[in-house]
Amino acid sequence: MNYEAIIFDIDGTLIDYDYSQYQALDKLLDMIPWNNSERPVTKEVFEYWYKEKNEFYNRPDSDNINIYEQQKIILENLLANWKIIVDSTQLTKSLFDIYETTWRVYPDVLECLFNINKIKLCVISNGDSKFQRLKLTKTGLDRYFSEILISGDINIKKPNPKIYTTMSDNINISLDKCVYIGDRLDFDAIGSSEAGMLGVWLNRKNTPGNKIPKNVKTITSLQQLTSLVI
Repeated sequence: MNYEAIIFDIDGTLIDYDYSQYQALDKLLDMIPWNNSERPVTKEVFEYWYKEKNEFYNRPDSDNINIYEQQKIILENLLANWKIIVDSTQLTKSLFDIYETTWRVYPDVLECLFNINKIKLCVISNGDSKFQRLKLTKTGLDRYFSEILISGDINIKKPNPKIYTTMSDNINISLDKCVYIGDRLDFDAIGSSEAGMLGVWLNRKNTPGNKIPKNVKTITSLQQLTSLVI
């Protein structure tokens, strides 16, 4: 099969967003007035934040709340857990300012993009359009992609097949000529595969025990992508 478009997820695939959140929270903790309380270790706060984030994203109304308010709500829950009374609006603004200084690209990304740059390169990502595009701009990745589609642009999220067919229509390349790669087996690899693309699961942590459909490919590094699609 000669593929004509390679389409990437952003967080966990191109950009190490867990690292960004960890570093941003670490810096934010130093800005919080802990009063008589001892500053908690960053790892503990990060685990709590991650739990709150997942619970928030499972709320039926989460799609109707912008990224700033989402982060503000999660931060307020975190502050309440540690019984801290402070201006959450200012802290949330500071958090977003810090985010922009902590985004980083995985080490295997640039070499991969260079090796496959003769094929059309695109992005599909869930999230707030402005926030996701800013990540690509700040890390310099935006220059590599001819088409970027964020769920916030069309109010359709992965794994809904319509987001994959929308990309196919936008670039005028049939689904079976497209490869989609992401770090989520369910949302990314299986979702794109069921839509008609070649779904590739980027299992960076080499997580065992997942039941992988036969039509889904698995790699543990983007260094392995070239031999899979070219």
